[in-house]
Amino acid sequence: MSRNADADTNSKTNKTRNRNSMIKFSEDNNGELRTETFNRDEGSASFAITTNPNSKASSLFIDLPNGSIRLSGSEARTLYRLLNKHYTFTGKPV
Repeated sequence: MSRNADADTNSKTNKTRNRNSMIKFSEDNNGELRTETFNRDEGSASFAITTNPNSKASSLFIDLPNGSIRLSGSEARTLYRLLNKHYTFTGKPV
């Protein structure tokens, strides 16, 4: 199987995963606001972002099957801007 065929197969598989996943919003006991994915398939990445309303500091958390990534609010905004510009450039909807 060619490399492109592998990518197409993986792409089709990924589109059918996490059909029951959702995004929820919450506020913890300290008043931090949190937006996160939940009900994702086992082995899938999960994502959350928190913001302290007093300090306005945010953190983005990406939990992968083999590790975790934490980005500051400014790093998360840079990632958002990169993705937004890329999808605009390619003509794909965000």
